[in-house]
Amino acid sequence: MLNAKGLMGFFIVFVSFFLFELLTLSHYGTDFDTINHLPRGQAYLRYFLSGKLNYKGLPEYVEYHQKDNTLLFSPDKPQNTIPHRSIYQLDGYNGTYFLNKDGGHPPLTDIFASIFNYLFFQKLRFLNDIDSYHVYIILTASVLAATIFWWTKKRFGTFAGIIGVTALITYPLFLGESHFNLKDVPEATFYSLTLILFYEGVINRKLIYIIFSAIFFGFAWGTKFNILFSPVIFLSWLGLYYCSSNKTIRDGKFLLIVALVLPLIATTIFFGSWPFLWIDPFSRFMQIVSYYKTIGINPSFDRAFIFLGFNTYALQWILFTTPLVTLFLSTLGIVFAFLRGFKEKEKTALLVLFWLVVPIARVTMPNAGIYGGVRQIMEFVPAMAILAGIGARYIVTLLQGSIVLYKKQLNNKTIQQLSPKTTLLALQVLSILMFVPITLKLISIHPNENVYFNPLIGGLRGAKERNLPYWGNSFGNAYRQAAVWVNQNAEPESTLVLAQELMPNLPKLFVRSDLKYGNNLRSGYVRKGEYVIGLDYGNAANRSYYSSRYYNHYLQPLYQIKVDEASILNIWKNDLSRTKKGFTTEEIAHNASYKQTDRGILIDLKKPLYISKIKWSFSQINCKQANQIYFNISIRGNSWYKTPHVLPEDLPIPTLERQPAGNTITYPFAAEYARYIHVIVDPENSCPNKIQSLNVYHLPHAQQP
Repeated sequence: MLNAKGLMGFFIVFVSFFLFELLTLSHYGTDFDTINHLPRGQAYLRYFLSGKLNYKGLPEYVEYHQKDNTLLFSPDKPQNTIPHRSIYQLDGYNGTYFLNKDGGHPPLTDIFASIFNYLFFQKLRFLNDIDSYHVYIILTASVLAATIFWWTKKRFGTFAGIIGVTALITYPLFLGESHFNLKDVPEATFYSLTLILFYEGVINRKLIYIIFSAIFFGFAWGTKFNILFSPVIFLSWLGLYYCSSNKTIRDGKFLLIVALVLPLIATTIFFGSWPFLWIDPFSRFMQIVSYYKTIGINPSFDRAFIFLGFNTYALQWILFTTPLVTLFLSTLGIVFAFLRGFKEKEKTALLVLFWLVVPIARVTMPNAGIYGGVRQIMEFVPAMAILAGIGARYIVTLLQGSIVLYKKQLNNKTIQQLSPKTTLLALQVLSILMFVPITLKLISIHPNENVYFNPLIGGLRGAKERNLPYWGNSFGNAYRQAAVWVNQNAEPESTLVLAQELMPNLPKLFVRSDLKYGNNLRSGYVRKGEYVIGLDYGNAANRSYYSSRYYNHYLQPLYQIKVDEASILNIWKNDLSRTKKGFTTEEIAHNASYKQTDRGILIDLKKPLYISKIKWSFSQINCKQANQIYFNISIRGNSWYKTPHVLPEDLPIPTLERQPAGNTITYPFAAEYARYIHVIVDPENSCPNKIQSLNVYHLPHAQQP
């Protein structure tokens, strides 16, 4: 399958891309999903290696700061004082926990990533705790890049192979997330290898290719269920291939063997790699199926993306985030597949076309659900890259033919002396140079390639102006850049919090050791001077807590990470010097009135104001404690917004005491603009309804946040 020449090309691309990825790896952070996957990977790996379901026998984890911007294990303490234990080997999330409470996506890729951490961090002490996991991701990405080059070259020529791999590695989503995306990049790799090896096995009628295809099918299935849609691609291509060929009974027998071998190997890998399923395979497998139904079906998807019942979100996202050169060349590749693909003996271009269409089609069908862009179906990217290679070859061949004919009509001897080969080479070089603009753009936004939008929407700024859902979501990648800035600029013994996100999104070992880091230190309007890191991507969930709304509304950013003049991350300092003008002076709304309702208390401020907090005292005689207290606000009284946090469960400002506090309640609003406040108290006869005094505070000089 790989001759010496093909092996050399594969090796050159693999090594080149792997070294590039490795050298830039420390520039990238971690994925939001990391905390959901790596503790599980470590727990299962320990179970497979030792049979143990807990971490007894391992030393206790010791906190330290990993030196910024280096792959190497570089703690701020002597290395011999740091135990051989990963930050993700959590006692509360050990093998016993996952054998009973696992679910969601399969764990095989988590286990593979944990193997790399086990070798390079725990045993060799060479790479740092976080980046050692990510070496697995860049390894799979490099295998994919080399495979795309080798296979496209083999089937469509060297030029197509060069364009194909160039289109892949300059695809912003792939380039960025190939450093930290634990699921989607490996899935794209395993998916691609499954299809390519299956194709080669059928074409060459060699079972060994089918066996390896089945192995990678199992790896893909053990990562995500996306691969279960690949039989649609297999069967569509097989139908066309066999209908146009004179096949013998021997070929039918070979396909029968394939039909038996592939699912057997893949199923063995899937179930064998997931101990959670061993206890009750059928019912627990059905739980996973139910999970995929939940995330894959969304009848109430944003109607702005529904056209004739179809969900166009993924199509729009691909249109606006694919580099224009790749969009153009892959479109030509699609045209070639339709015009010439049916005439090909092996129907290779049609296979690639099905490979592109099926992943996109399944999230475009009516009631399909997808969120956060198209990272969840990243397996379409390699197909698009191959089609770009096919399209470039197609258009260059057409142009060469046209130029050769045109030259004969010219009287210029110099032009006429240009050979067809020289003309072809010039066109090929020009085609490769078409990728220079996107390359320069990726360099300018590094390492935030996964928030790239193309000029069709006006870049990231245009996507923000259109409020395209998840327009600037780096999925946690930007946190590491923010941590570097804080480590370099924060005063000694300062406090650091995240605006609303979970602390594992920024692993503590990236934070300077003298900094007090914890979301329980958020101080809100008390302004205790904490440094705050907050992502910004326009999603409603991006500001769904008081803390994040307060920091965004009240404070001027101290530092921002921007792409195309649009901020994707803000760093604030919560003190008076960084508070916006008009947000420092607070007054009581003296004209406010209130009345009891059948659900609680309705407050009328007489006109819309920027509300900062409400405070009231109440009698505790002959009444019950409140089970729930929450707050609705409205400008006109006909449309209501439920503010974040329900009392007494939630703690809007962690540095303050839980509410109610005795016979008083103080509840903060993040400069919310409203006239009416409806306080809902459950049950109706609970003490907070027995008001003794009530004041609403507002910001008289504030303007629209």
